[in-house]
Amino acid sequence: MLSSIVMCSQTQKKSVNYSKKPYWIEMMKDPKANYFETIKAYDAFWENRKKPKDEDDIIGQSKTVEAKRGFLSRWFKSKEERDEADIKKYALDVKKFKHWKLKTEPYVQEDGSILDADARLKIWQEEQKQN
Repeated sequence: MLSSIVMCSQTQKKSVNYSKKPYWIEMMKDPKANYFETIKAYDAFWENRKKPKDEDDIIGQSKTVEAKRGFLSRWFKSKEERDEADIKKYALDVKKFKHWKLKTEPYVQEDGSILDADARLKIWQEEQKQN
């Protein structure tokens, strides 16, 4: 009976908690990643976090506030400041995600798989023949 419980637990698929770690960053880079699962990972990660502002809002921010702060307050940051640092940390990745989603969406299959480069090339060649 014990062996059947162990075997059953090993066959169950482990559930990944996407809200703890930004798995979506690596999933975007993986050509075999499932599109819908990547979107799910992105949404779960940002569900309880404040998303980065658009790049235009980030550019031009100066470090004058940091320079004006005292020595000890620079070492001991508040929760808001730590959250703000995380937001800035992922700002470029969020921009990359939005671009990845836009360019990948036309090649998503019903099961969430993404056409590889060869299949995309074949589609493009067929479209060129028709024009």
